Amino acid sequence: MKNKLLTVFPIALFWLFGSFYLSAGTVTLFSNASEWHSADLVFYRYKELITRSEEEIGATKTSAGGAFELTLTIDDTEFIFTRLGIYQLYLYAEPGKKYELALPPYQEKSPADLLNPYYEALTIQAGIVNIDENDINMLIRMFDDSFEPFYSKHVVESVSGKDFSKLDEDIGSIEAPFRKTDNKYFKDYREYKYAFLRYLSLQHQVTVISEMFFTGKPVLYHNQAYMELFNQVFDDYFLYHGRTDKGKKIYDDINVSKDYGALYKTLKKNELFKDDTFLELVVLKNLFDEFYNDKFSRSGILQVLDTLAARTVIPESREIAKIIRHKITKLLAGYPPPDFELYDLDSNLVHLNDFRGKYLYLNFCACSSYSCLKEFELLQGVYERHKDRIEIVTVAVDSYEVSLGAFLKKNNYHWKFLYYGHGAEIMKDYDIRAFPTYFLIGPDGNLIQSPAPGPQENFEGKLFEIMRSRGDL
Repeated sequence: MKNKLLTVFPIALFWLFGSFYLSAGTVTLFSNASEWHSADLVFYRYKELITRSEEEIGATKTSAGGAFELTLTIDDTEFIFTRLGIYQLYLYAEPGKKYELALPPYQEKSPADLLNPYYEALTIQAGIVNIDENDINMLIRMFDDSFEPFYSKHVVESVSGKDFSKLDEDIGSIEAPFRKTDNKYFKDYREYKYAFLRYLSLQHQVTVISEMFFTGKPVLYHNQAYMELFNQVFDDYFLYHGRTDKGKKIYDDINVSKDYGALYKTLKKNELFKDDTFLELVVLKNLFDEFYNDKFSRSGILQVLDTLAARTVIPESREIAKIIRHKITKLLAGYPPPDFELYDLDSNLVHLNDFRGKYLYLNFCACSSYSCLKEFELLQGVYERHKDRIEIVTVAVDSYEVSLGAFLKKNNYHWKFLYYGHGAEIMKDYDIRAFPTYFLIGPDGNLIQSPAPGPQENFEGKLFEIMRSRGDL
């Protein structure tokens, strides 16, 4: 995991007797930070660590004095996080514990940061006031502080081709202070961090490292170190294994047969995949990674993915397959686009489904953008000529809602404008990288063109062709 190492907040080390342990399966977070008064707090976890799809697990609002208390339900040790101003705070939460968080100094995002859908928050480990030396957050912090210098050293050695004769000695030095700790998550975390060093020393030999650390071992879906190594070792595995005699049939299995059963048999020839749980994880990762690779058929990948999801007896595989399918199809023509709920300037909550039954020309613009302003006049003409058949919706990404209101009062545009500020995640959902960007959605709610041409690119002519081909003209 890439992060900027830990917050420098002072941490008091003491036992919080009695109230420190709660019922198993719950975690309580609380704090009293006056600077963060009336702030919204939403905590997330990763549903899985291939796509790193996020899932909200709890939300609250700090009081006028900055206090909050929130109880979350978890069954095992979880990596959880929240976004607060410029920060992304994370911690490892264990069932049955109560954490008093020390929030960082108050610093909200700037207007420019708020407009940037790819803003990278300052990632820091949350300060915990009521921590003890056996808490997993303390253990991982101490371990990472010891591990990082050795990791940096061996990265240099792997690049320069030096030998790793002192690797075992280095691992022993890191491990010495932690040998007596019995926390299962932490033990696995250390094992796969060391495995990463061995992966470097073995010059990225997939077979050897897999036999040592993956084959015949439990799949640790939510252990950060396990999945970090897994994603590195099996990155582009289909491409590399597909060059071998045993693996070259992968391409036919996906592109021609489009058959998970055939792909399963091809991979089973490899001794690494004795266990179906692990095999399915490798398949899922590579179906996700290779979806946009022109060496593989997208329809083949989708069919293999759907078959795996239907046949598997492993619940985690089924859930990961479902997440991957959503990720890779959400902006593909023929599939439903990402849902959204945004407010218009009259404070009405507008839902994507409100436009079902008509063609929807959805566009993302900034009212300060010269390119967008030029096209607004053309959009007005499109709207006037075709408003009976097509809705035009502009998601405005201006810094402030009030500036959008002033702009629309000054200009007599009649289609619907929505303000993105109440649902900024829409920018990532639609992968907006430039303004304006357009999408055409059909009356059935599925994408027709993604992205769609702009009004200067003969959009009307292409719209007529689409309507005729679908029997709507």
